[in-house]
Amino acid sequence: MVYSIPRDSLAEMADDHGGNIQKINAAYEIGKAKMAKKTVSQFLGLPIDYSVTVDMGALKELVDFVREFTIDTVIDVNLNGQVIPQGHHHLNGDQALAYSRMRYQDPRGDYGRQLRQQEVLKQVAQKIQKPKYLMNIGDLMTKLGQKISTDFTADQVKQLIRNYHQSSGEIVSSQLLGKTAWLNGSAYQIISTEDLQAASNRLRDNLALPEQTLTNTETRLNDMNPAFFDDESPTTYFNVRGYNVTRYTNNTD
Repeated sequence: MVYSIPRDSLAEMADDHGGNIQKINAAYEIGKAKMAKKTVSQFLGLPIDYSVTVDMGALKELVDFVREFTIDTVIDVNLNGQVIPQGHHHLNGDQALAYSRMRYQDPRGDYGRQLRQQEVLKQVAQKIQKPKYLMNIGDLMTKLGQKISTDFTADQVKQLIRNYHQSSGEIVSSQLLGKTAWLNGSAYQIISTEDLQAASNRLRDNLALPEQTLTNTETRLNDMNPAFFDDESPTTYFNVRGYNVTRYTNNTD
Protein backbone atom coordinates (compact mmCIF):
# COMPACT_ATOMS: atom_id res chain seq x y z
CA MET A 1 0.00 0.00 0.00
CA VAL A 2 1.24 3.49 -0.92
CA TYR A 3 -0.09 6.43 1.11
CA SER A 4 0.98 9.97 0.19
CA ILE A 5 1.17 12.61 2.91
CA PRO A 6 1.09 16.28 1.84
CA ARG A 7 4.54 17.81 2.27
CA ASP A 8 2.99 20.84 4.01
CA SER A 9 0.95 18.86 6.56
CA LEU A 10 1.04 20.41 10.03
CA ALA A 11 2.75 17.89 12.32
CA GLU A 12 4.61 17.78 15.61
CA MET A 13 8.29 16.97 15.23
CA ALA A 14 9.06 13.80 17.19
CA ASP A 15 11.92 14.00 19.73
CA ASP A 16 12.43 17.73 19.16
CA HIS A 17 11.88 19.09 22.68
CA GLY A 18 8.08 18.79 22.42
CA GLY A 19 5.55 21.33 21.22
CA ASN A 20 7.45 22.02 17.99
CA ILE A 21 5.06 21.83 15.03
CA GLN A 22 6.21 22.25 11.45
CA LYS A 23 5.45 21.13 7.93
CA ILE A 24 5.93 17.39 8.09
CA ASN A 25 8.75 17.39 5.54
CA ALA A 26 10.80 19.47 8.00
CA ALA A 27 11.27 16.30 10.08
CA TYR A 28 13.82 14.99 7.60
CA GLU A 29 15.54 18.37 7.38
CA ILE A 30 15.85 18.59 11.16
CA GLY A 31 16.58 15.00 12.14
CA LYS A 32 17.02 13.03 8.90
CA ALA A 33 15.42 9.60 8.49
CA LYS A 34 15.29 8.85 12.22
CA MET A 35 13.10 11.86 13.03
CA ALA A 36 11.05 11.52 9.83
CA LYS A 37 10.22 7.93 10.72
CA LYS A 38 9.17 8.80 14.28
CA THR A 39 7.21 11.86 13.18
CA VAL A 40 5.16 9.94 10.61
CA SER A 41 4.69 7.14 13.14
CA GLN A 42 3.07 9.43 15.72
CA PHE A 43 1.21 11.38 13.00
CA LEU A 44 -0.63 8.21 11.90
CA GLY A 45 -0.47 6.12 15.06
CA LEU A 46 1.44 3.48 13.18
CA PRO A 47 4.57 1.49 14.10
CA ILE A 48 7.31 2.13 11.54
CA ASP A 49 10.27 -0.19 12.00
CA TYR A 50 12.29 0.63 8.89
CA SER A 51 12.67 3.40 6.34
CA VAL A 52 14.11 3.86 2.87
CA THR A 53 15.40 7.26 1.77
CA VAL A 54 15.43 7.67 -2.00
CA ASP A 55 17.29 10.48 -3.76
CA MET A 56 15.30 11.75 -6.74
CA GLY A 57 18.26 10.78 -8.93
CA ALA A 58 17.46 7.15 -8.11
CA LEU A 59 14.15 7.52 -9.92
CA LYS A 60 15.99 8.44 -13.11
CA GLU A 61 18.14 5.32 -12.78
CA LEU A 62 15.11 3.10 -12.12
CA VAL A 63 13.20 4.34 -15.17
CA ASP A 64 16.26 4.04 -17.41
CA PHE A 65 16.75 0.52 -16.05
CA VAL A 66 13.28 -0.72 -17.07
CA ARG A 67 13.38 1.28 -20.36
CA GLU A 68 9.67 0.93 -21.09
CA PHE A 69 7.94 3.65 -19.13
CA THR A 70 4.81 5.28 -20.61
CA ILE A 71 2.36 7.92 -19.42
CA ASP A 72 -0.80 9.69 -20.52
CA THR A 73 -0.64 13.23 -19.19
CA VAL A 74 -3.55 15.65 -19.20
CA ILE A 75 -1.32 18.63 -18.34
CA ASP A 76 1.79 20.12 -19.94
CA VAL A 77 5.00 19.51 -18.00
CA ASN A 78 7.97 21.87 -18.31
CA LEU A 79 10.73 21.52 -15.73
CA ASN A 80 14.52 21.77 -15.85
CA GLY A 81 14.58 21.76 -19.64
CA GLN A 82 12.27 18.75 -19.96
CA VAL A 83 9.11 19.55 -21.94
CA ILE A 84 6.29 16.99 -22.01
CA PRO A 85 3.08 18.17 -23.71
CA GLN A 86 -0.32 16.66 -23.05
CA GLY A 87 -0.80 13.19 -24.50
CA HIS A 88 0.73 9.72 -24.60
CA HIS A 89 4.51 9.50 -24.20
CA HIS A 90 7.38 7.08 -23.66
CA LEU A 91 9.67 8.68 -21.08
CA ASN A 92 13.34 8.28 -20.28
CA GLY A 93 14.73 8.77 -16.78
CA ASP A 94 15.24 12.54 -17.02
CA GLN A 95 11.72 13.05 -18.38
CA ALA A 96 10.17 10.80 -15.72
CA LEU A 97 12.01 12.77 -13.05
CA ALA A 98 10.57 16.05 -14.35
CA TYR A 99 7.12 14.47 -14.62
CA SER A 100 7.35 13.36 -10.97
CA ARG A 101 8.71 16.59 -9.52
CA MET A 102 6.70 19.35 -11.22
CA ARG A 103 3.96 20.87 -9.05
CA TYR A 104 3.61 24.59 -9.77
CA GLN A 105 2.09 24.03 -13.24
CA ASP A 106 -0.37 21.47 -11.90
CA PRO A 107 -3.69 23.08 -10.86
CA ARG A 108 -3.85 20.48 -8.07
CA GLY A 109 -0.39 21.50 -6.79
CA ASP A 110 1.30 18.99 -4.51
CA TYR A 111 -1.76 16.73 -4.60
CA GLY A 112 -1.45 16.34 -8.36
CA ARG A 113 2.26 15.68 -8.02
CA GLN A 114 1.55 12.94 -5.48
CA LEU A 115 -0.66 11.13 -7.98
CA ARG A 116 2.01 11.35 -10.68
CA GLN A 117 4.65 10.07 -8.27
CA GLN A 118 2.41 7.15 -7.33
CA GLU A 119 1.89 6.40 -11.02
CA VAL A 120 5.65 6.31 -11.64
CA LEU A 121 6.42 4.17 -8.59
CA LYS A 122 3.71 1.62 -9.35
CA GLN A 123 4.72 1.31 -12.98
CA VAL A 124 8.39 0.82 -12.12
CA ALA A 125 7.49 -1.74 -9.42
CA GLN A 126 5.32 -3.70 -11.86
CA LYS A 127 7.98 -3.78 -14.57
CA ILE A 128 10.98 -4.54 -12.39
CA GLN A 129 9.49 -7.89 -11.33
CA LYS A 130 10.01 -9.27 -14.85
CA PRO A 131 12.72 -11.97 -14.94
CA LYS A 132 14.89 -10.01 -17.40
CA TYR A 133 15.19 -7.21 -14.85
CA LEU A 134 15.44 -9.37 -11.73
CA MET A 135 18.41 -11.14 -13.30
CA ASN A 136 20.26 -7.82 -13.40
CA ILE A 137 19.10 -6.42 -10.06
CA GLY A 138 22.71 -6.42 -8.82
CA ASP A 139 23.72 -4.04 -11.61
CA LEU A 140 20.84 -1.76 -10.67
CA MET A 141 21.85 -1.66 -7.01
CA THR A 142 25.40 -0.75 -8.05
CA LYS A 143 24.10 2.14 -10.18
CA LEU A 144 21.88 3.40 -7.39
CA GLY A 145 24.82 3.48 -5.00
CA GLN A 146 24.47 6.35 -2.54
CA LYS A 147 21.16 7.47 -4.04
CA ILE A 148 19.30 5.10 -1.71
CA SER A 149 19.86 4.62 2.02
CA THR A 150 18.01 2.36 4.44
CA ASP A 151 18.18 0.76 7.85
CA PHE A 152 17.31 -2.62 6.31
CA THR A 153 20.26 -4.98 6.25
CA ALA A 154 21.49 -6.36 2.92
CA ASP A 155 20.03 -9.78 3.79
CA GLN A 156 16.66 -8.21 4.62
CA VAL A 157 16.60 -6.41 1.26
CA LYS A 158 17.29 -9.68 -0.56
CA GLN A 159 14.53 -11.39 1.41
CA LEU A 160 12.07 -8.61 0.58
CA ILE A 161 12.84 -8.94 -3.12
CA ARG A 162 12.41 -12.73 -2.99
CA ASN A 163 9.18 -12.65 -0.99
CA TYR A 164 7.39 -9.65 -2.46
CA HIS A 165 8.62 -9.04 -6.00
CA GLN A 166 5.41 -10.51 -7.44
CA SER A 167 3.08 -8.41 -5.29
CA SER A 168 3.54 -5.17 -7.27
CA GLY A 169 0.33 -5.82 -9.20
CA GLU A 170 -1.53 -5.59 -5.89
CA ILE A 171 -0.30 -2.11 -4.95
CA VAL A 172 -3.12 0.10 -3.67
CA SER A 173 -2.50 3.83 -3.42
CA SER A 174 -4.22 6.68 -1.62
CA GLN A 175 -3.47 10.18 -0.34
CA LEU A 176 -4.34 12.38 2.60
CA LEU A 177 -6.07 15.65 1.70
CA GLY A 178 -5.99 18.74 3.88
CA LYS A 179 -7.30 22.28 4.16
CA THR A 180 -5.02 25.31 3.88
CA ALA A 181 -4.16 27.38 6.96
CA TRP A 182 -1.68 30.26 7.14
CA LEU A 183 0.78 30.23 10.05
CA ASN A 184 3.66 32.71 10.34
CA GLY A 185 3.16 33.71 6.72
CA SER A 186 3.46 30.16 5.38
CA ALA A 187 0.74 27.86 4.01
CA TYR A 188 0.13 24.59 5.87
CA GLN A 189 -2.19 21.69 5.14
CA ILE A 190 -4.35 20.71 8.11
CA ILE A 191 -5.55 17.10 7.98
CA SER A 192 -8.85 16.49 9.72
CA THR A 193 -9.01 14.02 12.60
CA GLU A 194 -11.54 11.99 10.61
CA ASP A 195 -9.14 11.60 7.68
CA LEU A 196 -6.13 10.92 9.91
CA GLN A 197 -8.07 8.23 11.76
CA ALA A 198 -9.32 6.66 8.52
CA ALA A 199 -5.76 6.49 7.14
CA SER A 200 -4.48 5.04 10.41
CA ASN A 201 -7.21 2.39 10.46
CA ARG A 202 -6.59 1.41 6.85
CA LEU A 203 -2.82 1.13 7.25
CA ARG A 204 -3.07 -0.75 10.55
CA ASP A 205 -5.54 -3.17 8.97
CA ASN A 206 -3.05 -3.73 6.16
CA LEU A 207 -0.53 -4.73 8.84
CA ALA A 208 -3.07 -6.95 10.65
CA LEU A 209 -3.08 -4.56 13.62
CA PRO A 210 -6.21 -3.54 15.58
CA GLU A 211 -7.58 -0.04 15.22
CA GLN A 212 -6.22 2.53 17.67
CA THR A 213 -7.82 5.90 18.41
CA LEU A 214 -5.44 8.74 17.58
CA THR A 215 -4.66 11.05 20.51
CA ASN A 216 -1.70 12.97 19.11
CA THR A 217 -0.91 16.68 18.92
CA GLU A 218 -2.54 16.97 15.50
CA THR A 219 -5.91 15.67 16.72
CA ARG A 220 -5.72 17.85 19.85
CA LEU A 221 -5.13 20.93 17.70
CA ASN A 222 -8.09 19.95 15.53
CA ASP A 223 -10.22 19.76 18.68
CA MET A 224 -9.15 23.35 19.46
CA ASN A 225 -10.42 24.47 16.04
CA PRO A 226 -13.86 22.87 15.60
CA ALA A 227 -15.07 25.47 13.07
CA PHE A 228 -12.01 25.21 10.82
CA PHE A 229 -13.30 22.21 8.87
CA ASP A 230 -16.83 23.59 8.50
CA ASP A 231 -17.66 23.40 4.78
CA GLU A 232 -19.37 26.78 5.02
CA SER A 233 -16.37 28.45 6.65
CA PRO A 234 -13.79 30.16 4.40
CA THR A 235 -11.38 30.72 7.30
CA THR A 236 -7.68 29.96 6.95
CA TYR A 237 -7.02 30.78 10.62
CA PHE A 238 -5.90 27.84 12.76
CA ASN A 239 -5.22 28.27 16.47
CA VAL A 240 -1.89 26.73 17.53
CA ARG A 241 -1.65 28.49 20.89
CA GLY A 242 0.97 26.92 23.13
CA TYR A 243 3.01 25.46 20.28
CA ASN A 244 6.14 26.71 18.55
CA VAL A 245 5.95 27.13 14.77
CA THR A 246 9.21 27.89 12.93
CA ARG A 247 9.62 28.12 9.16
CA TYR A 248 12.14 25.38 8.36
CA THR A 249 10.97 24.57 4.84
CA ASN A 250 10.65 27.79 2.85
CA ASN A 251 12.85 26.79 -0.07
CA THR A 252 12.33 23.05 -0.44
CA ASP A 253 10.68 21.39 -3.43
